[in-house]
Amino acid sequence: MCRCARIFARGGYGNDSRCEESHRSDYEIDKRIKHEDTKALTAALFAFVTLSNSQGFAYDNASVFTPGLLGAEILHEEKQDQILITNVHVFDGKNKERIMDANVLIEGTLIKEVSKKPIKAVNATVIDGGGRTLMPGMIDGHAHVMINDDFGPVERDMDLTDISYNAVIVMERFLMDGFTAVRDMGGPAFGLARAINSGRVVGPRLYPSGGFISQTSGHGDFRDRADPGFSIHDAGDLSNFERMGIGNVVDGVPEALKATRLNLRNGATQIKIMGGGGGSSRFDPIDTTQFSKDEICAIVEAAKDWGTYVAAHTFTDRAVDRLLDCGVKTFEHSFFISEETMQRIAKEGGYVVPQMWGISPDLARNPLMPKAKIPMVKALGEKFKDFGRNLLKNNVKVVFASDYVGKFEDAERARRYELWWRTQTFDSNFEVLKQLTSTAGEMLAMSGPRNPYSEGKLGVIEPGAYADLLLVDGNPLEDISVIGGTDKWFDAEPEWKPIETIRLIMLSGAIYKNTL
Repeated sequence: MCRCARIFARGGYGNDSRCEESHRSDYEIDKRIKHEDTKALTAALFAFVTLSNSQGFAYDNASVFTPGLLGAEILHEEKQDQILITNVHVFDGKNKERIMDANVLIEGTLIKEVSKKPIKAVNATVIDGGGRTLMPGMIDGHAHVMINDDFGPVERDMDLTDISYNAVIVMERFLMDGFTAVRDMGGPAFGLARAINSGRVVGPRLYPSGGFISQTSGHGDFRDRADPGFSIHDAGDLSNFERMGIGNVVDGVPEALKATRLNLRNGATQIKIMGGGGGSSRFDPIDTTQFSKDEICAIVEAAKDWGTYVAAHTFTDRAVDRLLDCGVKTFEHSFFISEETMQRIAKEGGYVVPQMWGISPDLARNPLMPKAKIPMVKALGEKFKDFGRNLLKNNVKVVFASDYVGKFEDAERARRYELWWRTQTFDSNFEVLKQLTSTAGEMLAMSGPRNPYSEGKLGVIEPGAYADLLLVDGNPLEDISVIGGTDKWFDAEPEWKPIETIRLIMLSGAIYKNTL
């Protein structure tokens, strides 16, 4: 057995200068083990963790290794306790101006010192940044990493094994695109989080919500037309979405509480509910308000009992007002809300987490878009073109969202397009970078004692923060393309390729990419 195979057999997955095979021809990742057999083994290990959990073996999501730690210990047999990155211009996640000609010392998994003066660290491994920009790893505040194909195939033709294999690729590509944390907003991602934390799968820190919670006829009710039957006395059939734990359909306070508590039992860091209609679901118009106030308030109180918070899919003023009355903290999408509602969200300390491509005029260029819908899409894009600017004007905290869902090529192209499109709708690279880093880190911290990564801050470069870092050519404050942003969407190349200007990716002090 070659050394690479021995490493993988022991659960490692990361950099090694002596492993030069390639497991996918389009992955040009420096010093990483790359062949198809190891990918299959990684996926199999993840599937085993998921299966073991379903059979009653207990894993505590908060007690296992932090991301990258186990893999780094296995792969770097003489790994230094300290890494010193010199000669960099630091975007710290909070300030518009970079700290020029700075040095950053990493000790273990955390940042120990940031200084414009030379840092004495005799035994540290030194990385010369070459005058590049050092920035926090990016954070995606809204993704569905387990809904990794189109809704039709997921509902009809896939099971947990299929989506678990896909999820291994999804998470690796998230990390290789520079995302070091992801908040999953609906899906059976608990086993995936455990596999990442224990070093079995390469990926960013993962904050799972578990199955999203929906009312009957709500945005999470993905049953086919006749599946529920035509009488409330007909038990009907579960959708594949519900059977696999992607969502839960509940009605009334007792069922809502049971679904909430089940997700918390399984390791949810926050709870996701469907507070209104949507565009991708077939039986709930987008203008509808969903869940009664009693149901929402019960879910929020159950989450508070566990020290965490509730996020809600929503679009309208009426829905947001009801959600705010109960104490919901993050509002996903929210495109159609008024400035008055924005002001209330800001006053009550909430966050809006929109995927801005949802109101982009380029959405009408989707080749799968029915021709009859194109005029409506264009009209909505025009009507709400100032949505992002109004959020900033009303001092709302905004977090980046890709709303990753669907096939690899569709979701990945949308994510890179989203980086660029936000700079057009918020009129500022700096605002977008804050949404990707410090503001997103603040939001993740609201999970309190359910936060599995509580030793340091996320989304900032400062002493005591996690060493989740990117070293990039150029200056993302001036050119968003250096972190992958592009104005191409449906016309972009469908196959994923590495972002060459992201030269180094560090997660929890471990290096996953280094092309310096």
